[in-house]
Amino acid sequence: MILYYVVLGKSGLEAVWVAVIGFTLNFGAYASEIMRSGIEGIDVGQREAALALGYTENQAFFKFIFPQAAVRFLPVYRGEIVSLLKSTSIVGYIAIQDLTKMSDIIRSRTYEAFFPLIATAIIYFVLAWIISLMLKFVLKAVDKRSRKRGTSK
Repeated sequence: MILYYVVLGKSGLEAVWVAVIGFTLNFGAYASEIMRSGIEGIDVGQREAALALGYTENQAFFKFIFPQAAVRFLPVYRGEIVSLLKSTSIVGYIAIQDLTKMSDIIRSRTYEAFFPLIATAIIYFVLAWIISLMLKFVLKAVDKRSRKRGTSK
């Protein structure tokens, strides 16, 4: 709301673009910190060993360090994406008609509060569950150890 009404209030920018900018800045800050901490958690010896084997800095990062770090930060990243989905429900305050805003409109027209709210909650739950499942599959694809464990059973 501060970004829409205060910072970009006189710019004439549409509310949708202000929401996209706001969520992008917020999510980018959290996601980059999550990735940074995951990458810093990998032992420096991994990089040194890759360089000693003749890999370049970029090859060492993308073949050895990043896959190991991804296994560490993807579960936290998954939670952050679900949190981003849930936080989109506040864009109705800056005149964007999202799922929650439409639920409020239905409630104001029908005077029925229970069913629109329950339907909205179910839709958000299903969306969060689908996103969580997709990121779980990405984590399994990245985590080679769990793939090896899965084939030996």
